Amino acid sequence: MKKLCLLSLIALCFVSLAFAQIHPKAVLAPYPVEVGWDQTTVLIFPGKIKSADRGNGNVLAQKDAYAANVLKLKAGKRGFSESNLHVVTDRGKVYPFTVRYNPKPDKLTIDIGKQQQVEAAVAVLENTDIGPEQLERLSGKVFQEKGFLYRSDKNGKIKLRLAGIYSHKEVLFFLFELKNRSRIAYPIQQWRFTVQDRKQVKRTAERHVALTPLCMHYEKAKGMDGKGENRLVVAFPQFTIADAKKMVVRLFEENGDRSPVLSIKGKHLLKARPIINPQNQ
Repeated sequence: MKKLCLLSLIALCFVSLAFAQIHPKAVLAPYPVEVGWDQTTVLIFPGKIKSADRGNGNVLAQKDAYAANVLKLKAGKRGFSESNLHVVTDRGKVYPFTVRYNPKPDKLTIDIGKQQQVEAAVAVLENTDIGPEQLERLSGKVFQEKGFLYRSDKNGKIKLRLAGIYSHKEVLFFLFELKNRSRIAYPIQQWRFTVQDRKQVKRTAERHVALTPLCMHYEKAKGMDGKGENRLVVAFPQFTIADAKKMVVRLFEENGDRSPVLSIKGKHLLKARPIINPQNQ
């Protein structure tokens, strides 16, 4: 009897595995990419490339010698059949692609980080009447607003200040001011936005939740010259945080350690002001 029950259980397991299916939401949708024979397609990733696996040798892939987040693609054979590509970055992210041959590719330089920002904006705003173009226009309006907050931090003569928080239709716009008091230029590597505990309890890990911006717009070119200034507007889906948590903004310098850090409390978010005349240009 025990053997019969065991055999029935094993048979049931095999039947369950046979009918098990991968949920569609667990499948990463690939990005379509075209490569040519005489032209190079360049992919820019928001992290250093650790590996690039090609479906076959007809797709030539090479990491740039001077930029670890840049991958160059070319066709190893004219008119090859569709193939695929998987790129893994140092942040543990996997990016799938379908690769097709086109003697004259339309898109030769693709910023994957910006692509993801647009996708996030569309996903969040699909139930509102705010589109990516209006999001960009509203960011421009924020530059015209008068700052009213004074949260700031300095590091190596680099000052980062939160000048204001503005709201419009469930979107928060953060206005940051940057000042370089040194004569050495400040190239920006990246920004990092997280929500974390204000106080870490002993013997427990501090919890960090990453915030993904809907868009980021600099008033000038990215970075700062020596003795220069700049401003940045960052848009997020509307959110609030509890008193026991804080929003942390970290700015990282390319090939440097001048990295100011801002802490923003929940009470600062609640001071957000509406954008003045959001419909006007």
